[in-house]
Amino acid sequence: MGKILTVAIHKGGTGKTTLVSHLALYARSKKLSVLIIDMDAQGNISAFFNVESPTAGASALFLEGQEAPMHSIDGEDFKLIPADNGLLGIERLPFESVQLYRQRLRNFAATFDLVILDTPPSMGFSMLAPLIASDFAVAPVIPDAYSIRGVKSLYAKIKAVRSKYNPSLKFLGLVLNRWNSRNSQQVEMVKKFQELLPGQLIAKPLADRSAIANAAYDSKAVWDKPNGGAARVAAVEMLEVMAEIMEKMGMRNKG
Repeated sequence: MGKILTVAIHKGGTGKTTLVSHLALYARSKKLSVLIIDMDAQGNISAFFNVESPTAGASALFLEGQEAPMHSIDGEDFKLIPADNGLLGIERLPFESVQLYRQRLRNFAATFDLVILDTPPSMGFSMLAPLIASDFAVAPVIPDAYSIRGVKSLYAKIKAVRSKYNPSLKFLGLVLNRWNSRNSQQVEMVKKFQELLPGQLIAKPLADRSAIANAAYDSKAVWDKPNGGAARVAAVEMLEVMAEIMEKMGMRNKG
């Protein structure tokens, strides 16, 4: 059985799409089969992989008698279910639809080694349902004054999901993104994260490097033919983060 991972945080602009895309590409480099599900109506991860948001997409996973379209990124072992406008209306669905959603994700995990869910920066149904269905959750954060509230609310949500719906859900930790070790405010904020969630920081932070944004613009991983010394450093940092997350999930190279 494959693993189901939700990438979530109650704040926009923290790097969820960057994390999802690189996790997927890293897993594929290890010969693992991957399915990405874009739960964010903005469709950023769909756009990264050049999949247009259709009239039907991830919202169909909640609806009896409907099938969500899978788009091939690279053959049968790397696919994506894109976002669609129907995701904007799932908050009105009955809670029972989560059970259908959960079962469908479990069926996907019987086929794919890793199912990754990119979620919107909200506290609603489109984040709750993935957490209920997942084995793991991870959260990218920028260590600024506004992130602590998002971290607190996410962890409260995860604890509630564990208590009521999914006791096996494991929080892998916070990924520090756009990190600047010379910024005293960021250093102070990281101390607050450590106090709030002891032992819950992914060991290697992702520094604030333009190479990551440049790679996203080209729809590729930052380690894919890095151009220059700074890009190579960014590639090493990203690979270390990916390896730590995969190890925490107990996933190994199939090659």
